[in-house]
Amino acid sequence: MPNVYDVLHVPPKLHKKLAKTEETLALAIVASGRMRLDADNESNFTRFQMPQERINLTFTFREMSDPALLKESPARLMSILLKRHNEQEATTLADDYIERIHANLKKLRPVAPKVELMMARAFVSCNALPVIRLIHLEKAEIFISYGHTVSDVMDIATWQEVGESNGLQSFGKGDNAVYVSCGGHPFLEDEERNHSGDGFPALARFIVIAGQETGHNADMIRGENGQWLGRYSAKDWARAPSDVAGKARRKDVDRCESIYRQARRLGLLRLVEWERHLAFYHDNKLHNWRSRLAWLKSRIGWLYLTTALRYKGVKYVLTIRKTRYPATQLNLFFEDMLFNLTPQAEDYQRSDPVAQEAIIVIEATARVPQQVVKWGHDAVRCCTPSLYRLYYGTIVPACEKACGRLI
Repeated sequence: MPNVYDVLHVPPKLHKKLAKTEETLALAIVASGRMRLDADNESNFTRFQMPQERINLTFTFREMSDPALLKESPARLMSILLKRHNEQEATTLADDYIERIHANLKKLRPVAPKVELMMARAFVSCNALPVIRLIHLEKAEIFISYGHTVSDVMDIATWQEVGESNGLQSFGKGDNAVYVSCGGHPFLEDEERNHSGDGFPALARFIVIAGQETGHNADMIRGENGQWLGRYSAKDWARAPSDVAGKARRKDVDRCESIYRQARRLGLLRLVEWERHLAFYHDNKLHNWRSRLAWLKSRIGWLYLTTALRYKGVKYVLTIRKTRYPATQLNLFFEDMLFNLTPQAEDYQRSDPVAQEAIIVIEATARVPQQVVKWGHDAVRCCTPSLYRLYYGTIVPACEKACGRLI
């Protein structure tokens, strides 16, 4: 089955302020000008490329207009130009390039400030607060596209390599960026939607993908000076799984499969079939004795299943978000958890089986926060306690410690 993108355990209310600490961080992300948003016909940034000078940079409206940020943009250009020119030549070129950047920005239709703030609130909601705060403090560029892939916010060379991805976490050679696609406009009401991907599906997709990509960022081991030294999930970046993460994933696969088997033995799949029949009656607005019998069977079956699961000590899997067809949702939860514990993709293939396992472990570790925003802390901790402990017991505290060194 494919990854699930349209479920959120607690859908955020982004038109309102978040809790004080989260709202402060969202406002800081907007004010930093580091969030690059491509919102259909609107955009808050431009990409400036001069191949002969090896310049490939992006600039937002805020970075080019806010007095608090104005000094940094010429400095970014100068740091590149001074590698090839003397100071006077570099200054002249930088002044010319700054004028071109302003001209490029004037051609754009800017994103409304309210939309920028709601997007920042959504980003803050995708992972543990220390993880997002560290991304902000390290001045990572946050690229967000309303499209189905991240190609809209990439330069051509990078797009040709990885532009079909839903999300991407980039680092190295001075690059620190997170790329996320929404697959639609995330803030449209049902009556405003242009296609099925708009509205809640786009918002859920964004938060889920951002949870995974920021999870990769959190996984980096930082030195005392903030330098990135490796990953908690792997040895030598991706040569082999780390001892802790590799063992944790294997144990969690066994545990999740064991709980799923218990649920199936208790009749989960039979219940899913009964709910499929019930959904047919609901969808076709059929109200007769068959529909009432289908409802009664599904209801009694669900009560039996939940009682048995509680008796067996796995009651926390029942804390996932309730729907009209709870057994179907529970089955989806198990399948999604197992898929993300052993993710499969062509990009993960390696000739060395140990290196290939390392990639799977890296992905599974980064997907812990993604699963939490979909299914909730209790359910994820119940099925994958080892990776959950690694992420929230080791990785998140390490991010908090790194934040303390940057403040």
